Amino acid sequence: MDTAARHRWIAAHILPHEAEVRGWLRRHVGTLSAADIDDLIQEAYARIWPAKFAAITQGRAYFFTTVRHLVQEQARRARIVPMERLGEIDALRIISEEPEPERKVGARQELGRLRDIVADLPAQCRRAFELRKFEELSQRAIAERMGISEKTVENHLTRALARVLDALAAGPGEQGRAREAPGTRANDANHGND
Repeated sequence: MDTAARHRWIAAHILPHEAEVRGWLRRHVGTLSAADIDDLIQEAYARIWPAKFAAITQGRAYFFTTVRHLVQEQARRARIVPMERLGEIDALRIISEEPEPERKVGARQELGRLRDIVADLPAQCRRAFELRKFEELSQRAIAERMGISEKTVENHLTRALARVLDALAAGPGEQGRAREAPGTRANDANHGND
């Protein structure tokens, strides 16, 4: 990434949060002077500059984390650290935009459930659904790749989406019953194939 691109990235993802970081430092590390805060912010920019920006998904959280680490480093290097500063460092809580661990686990479970639902679709429906939703192909491109008409692709996608939505609405324990509803799987073999 060239220098101009780095400037633009920092201006877009880090700079907008500077005032919030300064306020956060004033509130949570009251023993810092205005000059100390200026120095921390400047050092944070220096640390962020060489980072691989493509790996940073949340500039705000990255900025807060960088400043927090700098405060901790400053305390470790100092020969005399005021007792209240140690308490302030321990009390620093970074506001994260990351989902809570429970939400991450729930999302992983939902993703696994969705994979199972898609895997249980009839082969042609599943293939059309995967090409549309995962590879983002148009109906025409799907028809060409699968060697079927666009109308058949549309039928497969409609049936696949209906099954996925029914299975998701049914809940994990009832997923199998939603898929095996009378007349669904048997009819897939007879309809919509060219």
